[in-house]
Amino acid sequence: LADIGGLALLIISPAAIGSSGGAAGQRGMTGPSRRLQDLLGSIASAEQLADKYKLITESVRKQYRADFVILRTSPSAEGGYGIRACAGECQENLYEMTGLNSRKDYASYFEDTCGGSEGYALSRGELGEDSPLFVPSQISWSAESIYIYPVRDAGGVESFFTVGFFGHDIRLDEKFLVSCSELVRQLNRYEAQRENSHRLEAHLLQCKHELEGANQLKSNFLSIVSHELKTPLTSIKAYAETLVENISTLERETVAEFLNVMSEENDKVIKLVDNILDYSTMENGQLRYRKELCNITEIIQNVYSEFREKMLSEEVSCDLRLPASEVFVEADSSMIGQLLSNLLANSIKFTPAGGSVKVALEEEASAVRILVQDTGQGIPEDQLETVFERFHQVDASNTREHGGSGLGLAICKDIVEWHDGRIWVENIKEAGARFTVLLPIRDTVVRNSSTAGIVGATRFNRERFLSLIVETLAGFLQARKTSIMALDEDEGVLRVVAAKGMDPEFVQNTKVRVGERIAGKVFEEGKAAHINDIEENDQFRMANNSAYYGTHSFISAPLMYRGEVVGVVNVSDHVEGKEFSPFDRKVLEALGGVLVNMLRKLENYERVSENFNNLREAMRTILDFRESVGSKNIALYSRMAVNIGEKIGLDEESLTALQLGMNLYDVGMMLVPRGIRGKREKLSEEEWEKLREHTNAGYSLLSPMELDARIMEMIRSHHEKYSGGGYPDGTAATDTYVGARVIQMVDSFRALLSQGPYRRSYSVDEAVEEIRRGVGDKFDPDIWEAFRNVIEEFRESGEITELDSFRGYLSEVQSEKSDNREKVKEKV
Repeated sequence: LADIGGLALLIISPAAIGSSGGAAGQRGMTGPSRRLQDLLGSIASAEQLADKYKLITESVRKQYRADFVILRTSPSAEGGYGIRACAGECQENLYEMTGLNSRKDYASYFEDTCGGSEGYALSRGELGEDSPLFVPSQISWSAESIYIYPVRDAGGVESFFTVGFFGHDIRLDEKFLVSCSELVRQLNRYEAQRENSHRLEAHLLQCKHELEGANQLKSNFLSIVSHELKTPLTSIKAYAETLVENISTLERETVAEFLNVMSEENDKVIKLVDNILDYSTMENGQLRYRKELCNITEIIQNVYSEFREKMLSEEVSCDLRLPASEVFVEADSSMIGQLLSNLLANSIKFTPAGGSVKVALEEEASAVRILVQDTGQGIPEDQLETVFERFHQVDASNTREHGGSGLGLAICKDIVEWHDGRIWVENIKEAGARFTVLLPIRDTVVRNSSTAGIVGATRFNRERFLSLIVETLAGFLQARKTSIMALDEDEGVLRVVAAKGMDPEFVQNTKVRVGERIAGKVFEEGKAAHINDIEENDQFRMANNSAYYGTHSFISAPLMYRGEVVGVVNVSDHVEGKEFSPFDRKVLEALGGVLVNMLRKLENYERVSENFNNLREAMRTILDFRESVGSKNIALYSRMAVNIGEKIGLDEESLTALQLGMNLYDVGMMLVPRGIRGKREKLSEEEWEKLREHTNAGYSLLSPMELDARIMEMIRSHHEKYSGGGYPDGTAATDTYVGARVIQMVDSFRALLSQGPYRRSYSVDEAVEEIRRGVGDKFDPDIWEAFRNVIEEFRESGEITELDSFRGYLSEVQSEKSDNREKVKEKV
């Protein structure tokens, strides 16, 4: 506070402390007045704002001899109440352990129970199940009642005190609380002004950086364009002058050679101008493109054929890996061709003679993944985030070895974003750089709806939110076709509200009566239906099913809300063409509760907008995580974890929680800067600290989804060691949920098989041996025995080859590069 003396004059008044002020009054101060004077002095000397709030709560506790005092404040009228300070019987980490409660949770107490500004007592019976709103569960509270004192402003209650007593009745004079409330009010205003000032300062700083960036961009543009134009034009001029001066004496072969060189240099100029025009068109939003169902497999083959001769001339080999069946996606075929051409040309340019370029295409439930990897020198770590910027050159000097406009990758980024996809690059140790493109299979359809109910009207982008839900659902179950159906109360029928992989007209017009067909039966009975072969099923026989659903296996599960069925969720057509298992049915049933919570968040968006945005970000990050790791890899390791859980005797609910936990446990890694999680060199201690924050980050990110407590424990504690010393708490893992220990072992095994940022990948046998060395210290001995048995079962079933395939692929690249180096040495 800038003027604590002025605040003291405002607070210390006869009405507040019952004295007449002045020197004589101060000499006679006792009780509340003396404590208030001491409090003002302490606040004036405290440097941190948090300490000032702490001093207020401690003074309130001492004044009333309370066992604990909690002060909650709200950042804004729309926000919730978070714990700002506490005193007495409170844990030090109480602020982190309790989240932000919405203002609506407290509305009935503040408005109905306490109509004025005075405080009021509440008994346990009056609090009921809402007790944690006022007394966090971390406090061992034994009192029969507590005292609540709200701090009001023009917008309502901005803060409130909770004063608790363990051993005696509440006898409380509010005079001291009146003064402390005014202190809190002033501190809140000061903090709001300071935050506004910081925001303004940050905005001005951002504007400054943007202006500097624009200026630098202009310089880069002039430098690169002048260099890239001058070089070929100089060659053309030199050869043209030679031809003009010596045309009568030059041999025909020499003239042809000169003209070929001039033509090549002329093509470079045209390419540069084309890139600038293409990028300008994209930047201005004037790009005209047409999305249609195109064959990505065929496009890749055509681009590969175009570059085949160039690769042979530069002694660069290429390995093309395509799936067994053709892959189709809604996209502009010419733009996708340009994207692949730019990526392949870039990789060839930076691959030395004798090196190789690998191109791979993979299909997942919600996206297609294109990989372009070279055996060049890679990209400097500090430039991994900037290579897609316009006019960016890794080597920006005028003597650089490789030319280019610096627009190729920027155009790639724009093309991918025009298709709602993602593109990134990462360095592979001893194997150059790998570019990854994810193009979504946008076959999700959301029905136009204005009806009330579980998916009633909202003003937010309802279509995108529901699309994220069905895409996430498809990724979990590896299903090409998913749908969510809800009851249309006006017509008394089930309607499809969102679907993936289905005909748009079907989504808009389909109606299913309760009790009819599969979804209607599931809705009526409230029980899931798992059908292995729908064409042979006596109850739901459906001929020619494969023409519509793709495969014969089908699962339908009810969506329950407060004991009532409100909808149905369906999955069919497994990505790998196999039947869904009984365990898949249990996973779908478990996801039903999560889906209902998501849909409830959607309905209540205007009232809980902040929570809704957090939920949306959580789902987006889950998709990013699955796309980054790969849905097939996650499914494989999830199956391993569940098998381990079965061997150590987990019940069905715990196995389902373990399955979901394996799909979500490391989502916090997506919040760690890419420059840290993909760094090739050894991380600094500061970088390690940021990396370790991913467990708490994932826990906070997924909190709005209201997941099972066991799943949340797996997300937060899967890096705790069996003997202690892990993170984030450093406690012995025996104190954590057993599922977290299972995930810790499977995650460590997966990490050892994968290519590390600054180490080689392990073979399966090496990884198992490395896990064995950590048993008793890092890993649980009981889980080790189950893990070892599961590995043997995977060997017998042949699935161990799937685990080792990615490691083998990287080892092949490393070995190939080594062989190529020897060939180059021999040539030299």
